[in-house]
Amino acid sequence: MKLGRKVKYNLVRLLRVNDSPHQVALGFTLGFIPNWYPTFGLGVILSVGLAKLVRANTVAAFVGGLIGSPLWPALFLLNYKVGSLLLDRSTRVDELEDVDYADALEHTLDGVNSFFSKGFTFLEGAFINTALFSIFFYFIVKFLFKMYRKGLLRMIRGKFH
Repeated sequence: MKLGRKVKYNLVRLLRVNDSPHQVALGFTLGFIPNWYPTFGLGVILSVGLAKLVRANTVAAFVGGLIGSPLWPALFLLNYKVGSLLLDRSTRVDELEDVDYADALEHTLDGVNSFFSKGFTFLEGAFINTALFSIFFYFIVKFLFKMYRKGLLRMIRGKFH
């Protein structure tokens, strides 16, 4: 099966699900959360696990995890920026090119061990971003799913029959 056809199949599958807009939005939101943290490539698995834990839509969680995966450098930069803004600290990470996965992991572990470490800046930003963006994603996805699910399904079906 070609990649484009697989994507369309899974999109139709998501749009045809009998879950409520709440379950789909919660699944997507929970699926995106691991992308704010260094997860060693286990983000999508964690996404689906979080969704199963609270009985949210796992397909939406998978999609949320996949969408965020290529965005991790920008998400980590945002973590540093928000953390340094709130803690009034400067960081060594000022541009997207400065983001390194290994450094982010080291900073995360340092932040867990010490309140005054550079890693606390990263963690503080990650917690704030997780909370704010989760609320935003939940309401946006719930609204879009509730309002446009049937129309999108009709449009996709019409193009592929």
